Amino acid sequence: MYQITEGQVVRTEQSTIPYTWIHGEQPNKSICFMLPGLGYSTERPLFHYATGVCLNQKVDVLHINYNFAKNEHFIELNNQEQDSWMYDDVKAVVWEVLKETNYEQCFLLSKSIGTIPMAMEWNQRNFIKNAIGIWLTPLMKIDAVYDALLNTKLPSLCVIGDEDHHYIEERISSLKNNEHVSKVVIPKADHGLEIKGDTLASIEAAKEVFKHIHDFIAKYKIKE
Repeated sequence: MYQITEGQVVRTEQSTIPYTWIHGEQPNKSICFMLPGLGYSTERPLFHYATGVCLNQKVDVLHINYNFAKNEHFIELNNQEQDSWMYDDVKAVVWEVLKETNYEQCFLLSKSIGTIPMAMEWNQRNFIKNAIGIWLTPLMKIDAVYDALLNTKLPSLCVIGDEDHHYIEERISSLKNNEHVSKVVIPKADHGLEIKGDTLASIEAAKEVFKHIHDFIAKYKIKE
Protein backbone atom coordinates (compact mmCIF):
# COMPACT_ATOMS: atom_id res chain seq x y z
CA MET A 1 0.00 0.00 0.00
CA TYR A 2 1.15 3.48 -0.84
CA GLN A 3 0.41 6.70 0.98
CA ILE A 4 -0.11 9.99 -0.83
CA THR A 5 1.06 13.16 0.88
CA GLU A 6 0.12 16.45 -0.77
CA GLY A 7 1.24 19.88 0.30
CA GLN A 8 3.11 22.97 -0.72
CA VAL A 9 6.37 24.65 0.13
CA VAL A 10 6.49 28.44 0.44
CA ARG A 11 10.00 29.42 -0.60
CA THR A 12 9.39 33.16 -0.96
CA GLU A 13 6.40 35.49 -1.18
CA GLN A 14 6.53 35.05 -4.95
CA SER A 15 7.11 31.30 -5.04
CA THR A 16 4.86 28.59 -3.60
CA ILE A 17 5.46 25.09 -4.94
CA PRO A 18 2.84 22.31 -4.64
CA TYR A 19 4.03 18.72 -4.41
CA THR A 20 2.74 15.16 -4.23
CA TRP A 21 4.81 12.54 -2.42
CA ILE A 22 3.80 8.93 -3.06
CA HIS A 23 5.52 6.53 -0.71
CA GLY A 24 5.17 3.25 1.13
CA GLU A 25 4.13 3.06 4.77
CA GLN A 26 7.83 2.57 5.28
CA PRO A 27 9.69 4.52 2.58
CA ASN A 28 11.52 2.41 0.03
CA LYS A 29 15.26 2.64 -0.51
CA SER A 30 14.85 4.57 -3.78
CA ILE A 31 12.87 7.64 -4.79
CA CYS A 32 12.24 9.35 -8.13
CA PHE A 33 11.96 13.14 -8.23
CA MET A 34 9.82 14.17 -11.20
CA LEU A 35 10.31 17.60 -12.78
CA PRO A 36 7.60 18.43 -15.35
CA GLY A 37 7.67 20.69 -18.37
CA LEU A 38 6.37 24.23 -18.62
CA GLY A 39 2.99 23.20 -20.02
CA TYR A 40 3.27 19.47 -19.36
CA SER A 41 2.25 18.68 -15.79
CA THR A 42 2.78 15.52 -13.75
CA GLU A 43 -0.86 14.63 -14.50
CA ARG A 44 -0.09 14.17 -18.19
CA PRO A 45 0.51 10.68 -19.65
CA LEU A 46 4.31 10.57 -19.60
CA PHE A 47 4.43 11.31 -15.89
CA HIS A 48 1.29 9.36 -14.99
CA TYR A 49 2.61 6.13 -16.44
CA ALA A 50 6.21 6.77 -15.41
CA THR A 51 4.90 7.09 -11.86
CA GLY A 52 3.26 3.69 -12.21
CA VAL A 53 6.48 2.20 -13.56
CA CYS A 54 8.35 3.50 -10.51
CA LEU A 55 5.79 2.33 -7.96
CA ASN A 56 5.63 -1.12 -9.53
CA GLN A 57 9.38 -1.41 -8.90
CA LYS A 58 9.17 -0.12 -5.32
CA VAL A 59 10.53 3.31 -6.10
CA ASP A 60 8.76 6.11 -4.23
CA VAL A 61 7.86 9.24 -6.20
CA LEU A 62 7.93 12.97 -5.51
CA HIS A 63 6.06 15.15 -8.03
CA ILE A 64 7.31 18.74 -7.88
CA ASN A 65 4.36 20.64 -9.32
CA TYR A 66 5.82 24.05 -10.05
CA ASN A 67 3.83 26.26 -12.41
CA PHE A 68 6.15 28.90 -13.78
CA ALA A 69 3.98 29.80 -16.77
CA LYS A 70 1.38 31.45 -14.51
CA ASN A 71 3.83 33.25 -12.22
CA GLU A 72 4.12 36.87 -13.32
CA HIS A 73 7.23 37.43 -11.20
CA PHE A 74 8.99 34.50 -12.87
CA ILE A 75 8.01 35.63 -16.36
CA GLU A 76 9.63 39.04 -15.82
CA LEU A 77 13.07 37.53 -15.11
CA ASN A 78 15.87 36.96 -17.60
CA ASN A 79 16.89 33.43 -18.56
CA GLN A 80 19.67 33.08 -15.99
CA GLU A 81 17.43 34.32 -13.19
CA GLN A 82 14.66 31.95 -14.30
CA ASP A 83 17.06 29.01 -14.25
CA SER A 84 18.13 29.85 -10.69
CA TRP A 85 14.50 30.27 -9.63
CA MET A 86 13.58 26.84 -10.99
CA TYR A 87 16.52 25.18 -9.31
CA ASP A 88 15.84 26.89 -5.99
CA ASP A 89 12.19 25.78 -6.13
CA VAL A 90 13.19 22.16 -6.72
CA LYS A 91 15.77 22.20 -3.92
CA ALA A 92 13.30 23.78 -1.49
CA VAL A 93 10.71 21.05 -2.04
CA VAL A 94 13.20 18.19 -1.82
CA TRP A 95 14.81 19.51 1.36
CA GLU A 96 11.51 20.28 3.09
CA VAL A 97 9.59 17.15 2.18
CA LEU A 98 12.39 14.66 2.65
CA LYS A 99 14.23 16.16 5.62
CA GLU A 100 13.30 13.24 7.88
CA THR A 101 13.86 10.46 5.33
CA ASN A 102 16.95 8.52 4.41
CA TYR A 103 16.64 7.36 0.82
CA GLU A 104 19.72 5.51 -0.40
CA GLN A 105 19.22 6.30 -4.09
CA CYS A 106 17.62 9.07 -6.12
CA PHE A 107 16.30 8.93 -9.65
CA LEU A 108 15.65 12.25 -11.37
CA LEU A 109 13.09 12.16 -14.19
CA SER A 110 12.59 15.43 -16.01
CA LYS A 111 10.92 16.66 -19.17
CA SER A 112 11.59 19.69 -21.30
CA ILE A 113 12.15 22.76 -19.09
CA GLY A 114 12.55 20.41 -16.13
CA THR A 115 15.87 19.32 -17.63
CA ILE A 116 17.30 22.77 -16.80
CA PRO A 117 17.20 22.42 -12.99
CA MET A 118 18.16 18.77 -13.46
CA ALA A 119 21.28 19.81 -15.37
CA MET A 120 22.12 22.29 -12.61
CA GLU A 121 21.80 19.58 -9.97
CA TRP A 122 23.89 17.25 -12.10
CA ASN A 123 26.71 19.78 -11.79
CA GLN A 124 26.20 20.98 -8.21
CA ARG A 125 24.99 17.83 -6.40
CA ASN A 126 23.04 19.58 -3.65
CA PHE A 127 20.31 17.06 -2.96
CA ILE A 128 20.81 13.87 -4.95
CA LYS A 129 22.34 10.71 -3.53
CA ASN A 130 23.49 7.84 -5.74
CA ALA A 131 21.85 9.68 -8.63
CA ILE A 132 20.37 8.13 -11.76
CA GLY A 133 18.93 10.32 -14.54
CA ILE A 134 16.01 10.00 -16.94
CA TRP A 135 15.92 12.89 -19.42
CA LEU A 136 12.72 13.13 -21.49
CA THR A 137 12.84 15.57 -24.41
CA PRO A 138 15.84 17.44 -22.98
CA LEU A 139 16.40 21.01 -24.17
CA MET A 140 19.42 20.15 -26.28
CA LYS A 141 19.64 23.65 -27.76
CA ILE A 142 20.67 24.89 -24.32
CA ASP A 143 24.40 24.39 -23.79
CA ALA A 144 24.12 23.74 -20.04
CA VAL A 145 21.68 20.87 -20.60
CA TYR A 146 23.69 19.38 -23.45
CA ASP A 147 26.97 19.67 -21.56
CA ALA A 148 25.48 18.04 -18.45
CA LEU A 149 24.44 15.02 -20.50
CA LEU A 150 27.55 14.88 -22.64
CA ASN A 151 29.93 14.93 -19.67
CA THR A 152 27.96 13.08 -17.02
CA LYS A 153 29.49 10.21 -15.11
CA LEU A 154 26.07 9.28 -13.73
CA PRO A 155 23.90 6.62 -15.41
CA SER A 156 21.50 8.50 -17.69
CA LEU A 157 18.70 7.68 -20.11
CA CYS A 158 17.95 10.27 -22.80
CA VAL A 159 14.69 9.97 -24.75
CA ILE A 160 13.80 12.37 -27.56
CA GLY A 161 11.86 12.39 -30.83
CA ASP A 162 13.57 13.21 -34.11
CA GLU A 163 10.86 15.79 -34.88
CA ASP A 164 11.29 17.54 -31.54
CA HIS A 165 12.33 21.16 -32.09
CA HIS A 166 15.15 20.53 -29.59
CA TYR A 167 16.45 17.54 -31.54
CA ILE A 168 19.89 18.38 -32.90
CA GLU A 169 21.29 15.35 -34.68
CA GLU A 170 24.93 16.27 -34.13
CA ARG A 171 24.43 16.73 -30.40
CA ILE A 172 22.31 13.61 -29.98
CA SER A 173 24.81 11.53 -31.94
CA SER A 174 27.69 12.80 -29.81
CA LEU A 175 26.12 11.24 -26.70
CA LYS A 176 27.26 7.84 -27.95
CA ASN A 177 30.75 8.88 -26.86
CA ASN A 178 29.65 8.75 -23.23
CA GLU A 179 29.35 5.19 -21.96
CA HIS A 180 27.12 6.34 -19.10
CA VAL A 181 24.37 7.63 -21.41
CA SER A 182 21.75 5.46 -23.10
CA LYS A 183 19.92 7.38 -25.80
CA VAL A 184 16.59 6.51 -27.40
CA VAL A 185 15.37 8.39 -30.48
CA ILE A 186 11.68 7.92 -31.27
CA PRO A 187 11.09 8.28 -35.04
CA LYS A 188 8.62 11.01 -36.05
CA ALA A 189 7.93 11.95 -32.41
CA ASP A 190 7.51 15.60 -31.44
CA HIS A 191 8.32 17.43 -28.19
CA GLY A 192 5.45 15.62 -26.47
CA LEU A 193 6.85 12.28 -27.69
CA GLU A 194 3.72 11.94 -29.82
CA ILE A 195 3.35 11.23 -33.53
CA LYS A 196 1.38 14.12 -34.97
CA GLY A 197 -1.89 13.02 -36.55
CA ASP A 198 -1.49 9.34 -35.65
CA THR A 199 -2.98 8.31 -32.32
CA LEU A 200 -2.15 4.61 -32.60
CA ALA A 201 1.45 5.36 -33.51
CA SER A 202 1.64 7.71 -30.52
CA ILE A 203 0.44 4.93 -28.24
CA GLU A 204 3.08 2.58 -29.63
CA ALA A 205 5.72 5.27 -29.14
CA ALA A 206 4.61 5.73 -25.54
CA LYS A 207 4.86 1.99 -24.93
CA GLU A 208 8.43 2.06 -26.22
CA VAL A 209 9.29 4.98 -23.95
CA PHE A 210 7.89 3.29 -20.84
CA LYS A 211 9.59 0.01 -21.70
CA HIS A 212 12.94 1.81 -21.81
CA ILE A 213 12.18 3.60 -18.53
CA HIS A 214 11.16 0.33 -16.88
CA ASP A 215 14.28 -1.50 -18.03
CA PHE A 216 16.55 1.40 -17.08
CA ILE A 217 15.15 1.57 -13.55
CA ALA A 218 15.32 -2.20 -13.18
CA LYS A 219 18.98 -2.15 -14.23
CA TYR A 220 20.14 0.49 -11.76
CA LYS A 221 17.74 0.33 -8.83
CA ILE A 222 19.13 -0.70 -5.45
CA LYS A 223 17.61 -4.01 -4.43
CA GLU A 224 15.26 -4.00 -1.46
